[in-house]
Amino acid sequence: MAHKRIGKILSALLASVLLALTMPHFTLPFGSSDISAVKAADEIDGHSFVAESSRYRLYMREDDLSIVVEDKETGAYMESAVSYDDGKSNNTWLGAMKSAVVITMINGNDDTQQADLINDNVSLKTTKTDKGFSSEIYWSKYRFGMTLKVEITDDGVKAFIPDDSIHEDGDSYFIGTIAIYPYMGSSYLDDKEGYILVPDGNGALIYLDDKEGKFKSGFSGMIYGSDVGFDESDVTTLLKERYNTISDAEKVIAPVFGIAHTDDGIAYLAVVEDGEARATIECIPNGVSVDYNRAYAKFILRKTYTQPTSNNSTAGSLHIYESERSHSDLGVRYIFLSEDDADYSGMANAYREYLTSNGYLNKADDSYKTRIDFLGTEREKWVIGTTPVVMTTVDDIYEIYDDLASENVTDILSVYKGWQKEGLYSVPISSYSVDRNIGGKAKLTKLINDAAGRGIDLYLYNDALLINPDEKNATFNVVKKINKRRFEMTTYMDVYKKLLYIIPSRSEALLDRFVKSYTSKGVNKVALAGITGNLFSYNYSGKNYSRYDTQDSYSGTVAKLAGNTDLIMEQPFAYLWADTGAFLDMPLYTSAYIFEDESIPFLSMVLKGSIPVYAEYVNFEANKQEFFLKMVESGSFPSFYITKESSAELIYTNSGDVYSSEYSSYKDTIREYDEQLGDLNEMLGDAQIIEHEILGNGITKVTYSNGIRIYINYSREEAEADGITVDAMSYEVGR
Repeated sequence: MAHKRIGKILSALLASVLLALTMPHFTLPFGSSDISAVKAADEIDGHSFVAESSRYRLYMREDDLSIVVEDKETGAYMESAVSYDDGKSNNTWLGAMKSAVVITMINGNDDTQQADLINDNVSLKTTKTDKGFSSEIYWSKYRFGMTLKVEITDDGVKAFIPDDSIHEDGDSYFIGTIAIYPYMGSSYLDDKEGYILVPDGNGALIYLDDKEGKFKSGFSGMIYGSDVGFDESDVTTLLKERYNTISDAEKVIAPVFGIAHTDDGIAYLAVVEDGEARATIECIPNGVSVDYNRAYAKFILRKTYTQPTSNNSTAGSLHIYESERSHSDLGVRYIFLSEDDADYSGMANAYREYLTSNGYLNKADDSYKTRIDFLGTEREKWVIGTTPVVMTTVDDIYEIYDDLASENVTDILSVYKGWQKEGLYSVPISSYSVDRNIGGKAKLTKLINDAAGRGIDLYLYNDALLINPDEKNATFNVVKKINKRRFEMTTYMDVYKKLLYIIPSRSEALLDRFVKSYTSKGVNKVALAGITGNLFSYNYSGKNYSRYDTQDSYSGTVAKLAGNTDLIMEQPFAYLWADTGAFLDMPLYTSAYIFEDESIPFLSMVLKGSIPVYAEYVNFEANKQEFFLKMVESGSFPSFYITKESSAELIYTNSGDVYSSEYSSYKDTIREYDEQLGDLNEMLGDAQIIEHEILGNGITKVTYSNGIRIYINYSREEAEADGITVDAMSYEVGR
């Protein structure tokens, strides 16, 4: 194996030398991309030239539709197919490594069979265009096909399959999933320096070093979270049969991934533009099945699910697949980056530019505010029914605001939870009906207006997804899974053990009613939750609805709500970012998978300077000093969940996991965070993060568009960078 790799490297070096000797030399004017610095080749690794844009050239091999994308100015390129075979892979893996399109088929109830362009007898009708090519692909044995279109763009390339081109003509084989260019930018073991960008939580990196076979799996995450319409309940680890001891994995909030070859000065950010609501992102290090690093999107056309055969849960079930495939165009845009931009900072800058230029991200007021949320009322069991547990009244909030003002904490954003009649879990909310135990409607309305007069933004919390069957009529308009069984969310709490989801059209109707009654009182600040961070398939009145249907419905609902209110959202998925005035509960960590080498604040880098980003609650972080530094590093604002009364009062409520919230315990921390982060963000203004560097001596360096540089030292001892000394577990600002 070694002599094959050495021979390949020597051949490449010889070709480079010969090309350099025969190539005319160009002097490229500064900032110009009109003149190619590298002469166009007729082919690269068996791929023939097809088309070019201002910066990139596209090459294609006709037998497997694999492509090469070349930077015209540097000569660096990436391939979509593996060009080096280590001799260890079977035909199935080789087919996946070299094919432009890889399909998993459903035959009966088996969804593990692969169809590709290498191992199967495939008909290809390829037409070249001025932007790339279009190829009609047909598997005669399986009797299905589709059209793959590839276009070169000014910033890279787009590959997509139109929905109306997908056809299944037989009755034995059906399409389960489709992967487009699953080995784009792949590398063998440690042949390349660089990493894979993983959309886990805020962001993570998998380095392209030799993993030595240590890992049995890589990252696989459903874009926009799991689908409760199909997913079976997980086996949960409980403490004393009561407390869930396993943290949920972070969701894929944005449909992106990337690969950087830092030694070659080339990278790409992939944006899943079409079909993302039914797609997973796969980021897999070498050693997992094969010795290649790869990242790609896998589109799901059909899912299998478990159908019980009777109402008796022990009677058995059938494993079946969707009879009708989902319908959407499927597309991935690869935004290529070169030289100094060929890293994850360049990817973040490129994604921000992509979002803003396409209207997916709008500029909001990004001035600093400390987030101080309040819990009004909860419920605990009583002899008959439940009784209120009052935690923070309107008068209490007045008192807390006054006390904070005496400490010079005046720049505040608040979300009031549990304000509604019957408390936090009296959901859904259909009107502006305020719990009398916190002071009633008139008092709350006055508080919101008075707070605004003091420059404080006070929003009412509304989870538009949940319904509590113990408090509300849940006979109709609740989500059933595709197997027609009602979806139930287990709370692991004693008062309300199960919560349900309401269907999207019901969410919209109830939000409309609430907004009308709320805004009629002259107030309009809404903090939306539930529908902002969940997508699902469901069955209603005998008809199946896909995640595409849910996404379309929620998009319309949120756009309408944003037009009528001052709207902020709790952990919104990327398709909703254009309509939010703030991002609440940004995760600052990842799911901490063992194969991830670094955690990076990728999403925060994208959003900083455009919309305010608030971290998850400080209260519940074990290492508060590290968490504070994470906020400094990511440009996030702090969040506190506050009650006037002791959190011990909540132990027998559904908020029993809120173990620390009393204002008197957090007053000093709020003041200290507000002072430090307020001063820091006054210097930053609405500047954007343009570069993030992990310097390797415990220091992370963050550079802003206004020239401010922040050095964060996560080590337990003093360290130095760029002539600046940073104390242990601290930060310094440079200009």
